[in-house]
Amino acid sequence: MLKGIMHLSDDILLLLKSPEEALKRTKDMGFENQGLYLYVFLSAFLGFSLGGALSSVTGGWLIMPVIFALVVLVVSFLKLLLWSVISYIVALAVFGGKGTFTGTLKMMGFSAAPFIIGIFAFMTLTLLQTVFTSTLLMVIMYIWVIMIAAAAVDAEHEIGYGRAFLSVFGLPATVMMLLIMLVGVF
Repeated sequence: MLKGIMHLSDDILLLLKSPEEALKRTKDMGFENQGLYLYVFLSAFLGFSLGGALSSVTGGWLIMPVIFALVVLVVSFLKLLLWSVISYIVALAVFGGKGTFTGTLKMMGFSAAPFIIGIFAFMTLTLLQTVFTSTLLMVIMYIWVIMIAAAAVDAEHEIGYGRAFLSVFGLPATVMMLLIMLVGVF
């Protein structure tokens, strides 16, 4: 069991260090399902950390971390599902990608690896009340999430990193900005 935990930590470190290499190796070995497992585990743990931080700041209930773990798990999975649908459609329709939707969803699950940084950010916020440092760590986490998601779409659809980045972030962000501008007009 200890060897399995060490292997998992080595894989997460490789994913954080070199996402393209780690995701191509994962796809070649047929371990895409591990992306969803990692996403579920780290989302729940991130929610638990957020609940713990809020509970300590507000003096709230001890059950708050569990509630936040469930809420963050559900919301983050819905976000992953929507993000995967948009990225899949853009990669397939705009850039001629070769992958499947389930493959895109599974591979984008690996974008949860930087949630470890978010967990650390909430721990520093809770223990040391470092608002600036925690905010900076969260920004770094989200940038890293986008980079790993782009590498995941590239590994699944084989469209190149630039096109994968556009399908993950560029075109969806443009569509959302246009929708916000339209809603703001009415």
